[in-house]
Amino acid sequence: MSLAAPQNYKGHHSGSLYGSFAFGSVILSCFAGFLYTRGITGSEWMVVLTFFLGAVYTVLGVLGGHCTEGKGPLAHFVYFVVQCALLTAMIFCSPVRGIFGIIVLPVMSQAVFDLRPRNAVLVGVYLFAMSISVFVVAYGWQAGREAAISYLTAFAFTIVFTIITKRALDAREREEKLRQEVEAANAKLRAQAVQTEELATTRERNRVAREIHDGVGHYLTVVKTQLDAAAALMPTQPDKAREAVIKAAKLTGEALDDVRRSVGALRADAARPALPQAIRDLAEHGEPVPTVAIEGAPRPLPSAVEHALFRAAQEGLTNIRKHARATSALVVLDFRTPQQVRLELSDNGVGADSGRRDSAGFGLTGLRERIELLGGRVESGNRAAGGFALTIEVPA
Repeated sequence: MSLAAPQNYKGHHSGSLYGSFAFGSVILSCFAGFLYTRGITGSEWMVVLTFFLGAVYTVLGVLGGHCTEGKGPLAHFVYFVVQCALLTAMIFCSPVRGIFGIIVLPVMSQAVFDLRPRNAVLVGVYLFAMSISVFVVAYGWQAGREAAISYLTAFAFTIVFTIITKRALDAREREEKLRQEVEAANAKLRAQAVQTEELATTRERNRVAREIHDGVGHYLTVVKTQLDAAAALMPTQPDKAREAVIKAAKLTGEALDDVRRSVGALRADAARPALPQAIRDLAEHGEPVPTVAIEGAPRPLPSAVEHALFRAAQEGLTNIRKHARATSALVVLDFRTPQQVRLELSDNGVGADSGRRDSAGFGLTGLRERIELLGGRVESGNRAAGGFALTIEVPA
C-alpha cells in the first residue's frame, strides 16, 4: 500500500505550529481524564505504560511532520504504522474510556492532510474500528454501538474540518504561487520592455543613419564632384567652372531641403514628386548622366516603398559616380509585375572587384536593411557584359 502524499500537496501542514498546537491540545484533553475520573480500574503499570506511550505518540505527532517531509512514501508508511500501533496499545491499555478515545483524531486529521484519499480512508476505518472494538471487548456489543454513534460524530467533524482547512491552505498556497508567477511575469515584461526600447532606439538610430547617408551623403558627393571640377577648370575655362559652382550651389539647396524633410518627419517625403519623376530629377545629377526607363504603367505606391526606392536610386547613382568610372549608366523602374516594383541600376564601368561596390560598407548594408524591412530583396554584382548592376524588388 502506497502512503505517498498527494502530488499537488507540498509540505506537511500537520507539522506546522498550528498543527502541533492542535495535536498537543487534544492529547492533554485526553490525559486530563486521569485527573478527574474516579475509581480508575487497572494496575499501576497500565497507567504508567499509557502515559509513556502517550509521550512517544505526542513527540512523533509534533515532530513527525518535519521528519517525513520530502522523505517519500516509505517515511509516511512507517510514520502512520507506528502511530496506529501506539494508539492501539494506548486504547487497550488505558484504564480510562470514553473521551480518551478521541486521542486518535489528530492522526486521522494528519491522514487527511498528508495521504491520498484512498489511503486516508484506510487509516480512518482502522482507527474508527479500533476505537469501537475496545468497548465491544470490555462492555459488549450494545456499548460498542453507543460508542460508534458518539465517535462517528467526532470523526465526521474532524474529517470535514480538516478538509476545509486543507483547502484553505491549498488555496493560499496557490494564491502565493500565482502571485510569484505574476511577479516573475511582470519582471520579465519589464525586462522585455527595456530590450524593446533599446531595440527601437537602435533601429531609429540606424534609420537616421541611413537617411543621412542616403540623402546628405548623396548630395555632398555630387557637390564635391562639381567643386573639384570647378577648381580644375578655373584657370583655363572659367565659364564652365562658374557653371559647375552654380550647379553645386543648386545641389546644396536641394540637400538642405532633403535635410529639412528628414528632420521634420523621417518618413517618405510628402513634397517630393512621384517616384518616376523624382528618379528622373535625381538622374540629372549623375556622373555620367544615366538613361532612365519607366516600364509598365506607373501606379501609386505606399509612401514607405516609394521612399525606400528613391533612397536606393540615390545610393546606386552615388556608387556609380564614386566607383564605377563608367561612360554610360541605366536606371530602370519596372511596374509591369503586379504587386511588385523593380528598380535596376547598371553601368559599363570597372565592376565590383576594383570598385568595391559590393563590399559590406554602410551604403549597401543600410540599403539592404531598408528594403528587407519592407519584405523586399536586394541583389548586386558584376554584369557578364562588364560593369556592375544593382537590383531591388519590393512588394507593392
